[in-house]
Amino acid sequence: MSQEALVAARRGSSARRLPLTGTAATTLRMGGERARAGCWRADRSVAFLAPLPDGRPVSAEFARYCLKALAAKGYERVVTGALGRHEQRGFVEAGFEVQEQLHLLVLDAPAPLPPAPPGPAVRRARFWRKTGVLEVDAAAFSPFWRLDRAGLREALGATESARLRVVLGEGHKVEGYAICGASGGRGFVQRLAVVPQAQGRGLGKRLLMDGLVWLRKAGAAHVAVNTQKGNGAALALYRWAGFREDPDGLCVLSARTGATVPD
Repeated sequence: MSQEALVAARRGSSARRLPLTGTAATTLRMGGERARAGCWRADRSVAFLAPLPDGRPVSAEFARYCLKALAAKGYERVVTGALGRHEQRGFVEAGFEVQEQLHLLVLDAPAPLPPAPPGPAVRRARFWRKTGVLEVDAAAFSPFWRLDRAGLREALGATESARLRVVLGEGHKVEGYAICGASGGRGFVQRLAVVPQAQGRGLGKRLLMDGLVWLRKAGAAHVAVNTQKGNGAALALYRWAGFREDPDGLCVLSARTGATVPD
């Protein structure tokens, strides 16, 4: 992957891979700088703040402006989207600190895909299975990372085209799901989860291969995904599929709105 494509993968992954909002997002503006903001999941005391993918990196002055604007709305803390190293500087200068470190992995289109292991069919997720999808998400992720219904809607609407697929277990209960998205010739594995009791049976591999094949048909030249530090199972899954790690990774930053920040 070229350096330009890698930067695009970092920016696209940070802007699209992390579905943040629990309510309708708004856009904060100062001069030519813009960022998307809203409630983090259903926690009314915490706001998210994410630079728009087509904008320049946030300056410290704009980050301070956003903190004040969100404090005025009653938020006590602000968390950012997943940021590449070049995107973090303005936030750090405004007093933000690392909340979570993430692996960023990328897959180039020419890389051959391994065959999916045998297993249950990967199915289209009908609207009545959305509750099952959220139950899987709650079982697979810690509270900080769990999706609510609004977050699920945003994940599905964050890219020009998106694909939600599930695998079913006994009683036609959802045991795993994946969301993949494509925009501007780039692909994103936005969410992939399997309930703990069904892990180790190849369901994640089947869901991932289904999504990657779809992304290639959609014209994605590169695919990006991020995952938490310490999530060895997810890291092994993406490496099995041919993804390689970007050594810079990504970070989610956070700050208290009432904290004294440097000028």
